[in-house]
Amino acid sequence: MMPGLPEPHRTFNVMSIVGTPGVALFANDDLVTTSPNDTAYVVSATSAMTGGQFRVYRIGAECEFAPDGSRVRFAGDLVIENDGAKVRVRRTHAEVEVRLDLEATDTITHFVRLPGVYRHWSRLCHASGRVGDVDVAGLATLEYACGVGTHSLLDRRLPNLPANLFTYHVLNVDDRTQLLFSHVTGPGRIPVQRAVHIRTPGSVERVRAGHRWDVDEYAPEPLVTPDGRTMRMPERFTWGATGIEVRGTAAGDWVYGLGAGYVGSYDYEGTLRGKAITGVAYIEYVDVR
Repeated sequence: MMPGLPEPHRTFNVMSIVGTPGVALFANDDLVTTSPNDTAYVVSATSAMTGGQFRVYRIGAECEFAPDGSRVRFAGDLVIENDGAKVRVRRTHAEVEVRLDLEATDTITHFVRLPGVYRHWSRLCHASGRVGDVDVAGLATLEYACGVGTHSLLDRRLPNLPANLFTYHVLNVDDRTQLLFSHVTGPGRIPVQRAVHIRTPGSVERVRAGHRWDVDEYAPEPLVTPDGRTMRMPERFTWGATGIEVRGTAAGDWVYGLGAGYVGSYDYEGTLRGKAITGVAYIEYVDVR
């Protein structure tokens, strides 16, 4: 994810789910054409794209995954290559071509570390390249998650594990500082993950005290997902933790495909430990309550 791009792009993201995870927040079972473990989902967009941001692939026929992680390809739409020094992202789209080179820093955020069950980490990167006809440079985040789900044992349609609400945000405060916000609840609104991570090259701090997520106003009309669900989308909202407050206004550029929900962007203002901050942030949002 790379937030804070020049208009009209605002943000760029790649979010891929390889194999069907078996969790309600990230399930698109109606789009499986062969089997759950032969299905990959990709949403990749900037705010300037008006269609074709989300697609489902048959892994055996349309994808390429090098065992050493050096090359990942989804048909002719997306290629990610890693030579150990740089990660190159090439996104082919009829409206916006994206070519980015990522240089990873040593700053790594571990969201979850459950050996043999689930792990999810995020690495702060410097990114540069071209989005559409605009040269870009700034902070980005490169993320990876791997887990064992119900389909790891049986490659057929199975009931999904219950979940509730998921939202994740990435925003660049300046050319050295990045904030990551996560708010995840399970059945009965039981907290699963709530934290704000403050990152600079060489340092990362996790703040949980005072964590909050409040939707001040929902969009007048809910969105309808491809499988017929309706989802209320936040239009104005506030989040933060001790010493951090961010007030956001959604841009309305929601794109389906973040599991069972959406990605988009918003304009934000707020404070980070007494310093005024403002800019454009990336948001992921899934509400299956």
